[in-house]
Amino acid sequence: MNVEIVERPEMKAAVLQIPRDGRLVREAWAKVAAWLDHEPAVADRDHGYVFIPEWQWSTEVTTLWVGIVVDHFDGLPAELEKITIPAKRFAKLTVRGNRAHMEEAYGALFGWFEQGPYERDVREGSFGFEMNRLQPVNPFEIAADVIDYFDYDIYAPIKDEPKFEAPDRFPGVINVEVRQGRPRRVIGMETFIDQQKTKAGYAIPKFWASFMPRIGEIAGVKAPFATIGLYQYEPPFGPQQNFRYVAGVEVEAESQAEVPEGMTEVTVPGDDCVVITYRGNAAGFGQVWDYFHGFWRLQQHEYDAVDDFEYERHDERFLGADDENSVFEMYFPVRRRLVDRRLTDKIVVDEKGGHVLQDLRGESIRMVSFQDARLYGIDSRSAELSHVNFVGAKWKHVYFSNVHVDEIQMGGTIFEHIRRPDADESRLEGEPGTDGWVNVEPVIFRDSDLSIAQFEGCNLSGVNISDCRLDGMMIDGVPVTLLLETYAKHKGHS
Repeated sequence: MNVEIVERPEMKAAVLQIPRDGRLVREAWAKVAAWLDHEPAVADRDHGYVFIPEWQWSTEVTTLWVGIVVDHFDGLPAELEKITIPAKRFAKLTVRGNRAHMEEAYGALFGWFEQGPYERDVREGSFGFEMNRLQPVNPFEIAADVIDYFDYDIYAPIKDEPKFEAPDRFPGVINVEVRQGRPRRVIGMETFIDQQKTKAGYAIPKFWASFMPRIGEIAGVKAPFATIGLYQYEPPFGPQQNFRYVAGVEVEAESQAEVPEGMTEVTVPGDDCVVITYRGNAAGFGQVWDYFHGFWRLQQHEYDAVDDFEYERHDERFLGADDENSVFEMYFPVRRRLVDRRLTDKIVVDEKGGHVLQDLRGESIRMVSFQDARLYGIDSRSAELSHVNFVGAKWKHVYFSNVHVDEIQMGGTIFEHIRRPDADESRLEGEPGTDGWVNVEPVIFRDSDLSIAQFEGCNLSGVNISDCRLDGMMIDGVPVTLLLETYAKHKGHS
């Protein structure tokens, strides 16, 4: 089906708003047509219009506006609502056929937006519309449960964005946009890429060469055909990280076909994605990752990256790894950054940094879930935390001077990059612990179970261990109990 991109001038319409129902559409049309039968303001008597509130697509379209295009609103019946559609670009698709053809057309239009470089404008106040031809047959005069031939044009609004231009250092990046996500069901072969043993740029093409001859074994492949290369990461995410890789194809969500032997099935989560379109040969593929991780993430503040996975999608535009005109898309999942929420209108000014803080001093807050919350710039001096679950939490740049932590279960916890302040003695100028890490009192572990703990690459000079169980404790492979026995014998003979 041929989707055209057309520019439409501003359009005014006199309409009736109704629930989405075929019978009500026809009733509304009959009323509008009767009220405007001899109205000189009517600009188009050859078509009947059904306007669609695009912002309802995110859930379900439940409301429609049915009416006629007019030149102006002066003198029109008061019963009619007046709407104005601004000048805009639209994706246009003609429907001319039976009900199955109509449903196929809508699916094709959704797929066109999903796979192409344009984004449907589904913002509040944006309208699409169906322009129904009234000749030779007026479809509004045929009952909704009887009509089986349709002849109209669909106009879906395209979101206007400034022309994309990537910095010169990313010549292969030809488009970047955030697209609404959906889960993808993928069947293919899986491998593990150990980047300490082999480079991904070598291992992945070799793996695809082993998978491609078996694509024909996969049933229920989703149209239009495209291959998916899925990267799956384990935290913490970082450069040259090892990952699991799936080379596969997307299949229909409802397909009941069995997964071929030696293959696997995965579901790509439905996160929204930054989709980067690249044109060029395989030698420049790295520009895509460099653009996203080294440029896009740093120059915007609306989204946070989801570093668990990412995937590449190759369709008919991909002409081969060595072809300069090859085009492919890389999908980087993102989530919209949460907007800060105020908990109180009371404020207090931090005297050390001059920051204006929400003032919750002395408040009692009970039975609160902070799941997935982000706490930033928090002053918790002298605070008390009791019955707190920090499973999977990440703490960074936390001042813990003179903190007393009691009865904490920390199995699987990693302390990394912990250091003493760069000072010979404490300087308690102002509030302790906030003036450049100047609180240097010793850290004390008392009545704690640190069995099977590992200390690697740590500075333990000046450490004092007393009244502790040491059986099985090793220093550089030597049992500490043996060292103490040797020391005691040596001391006894001196």
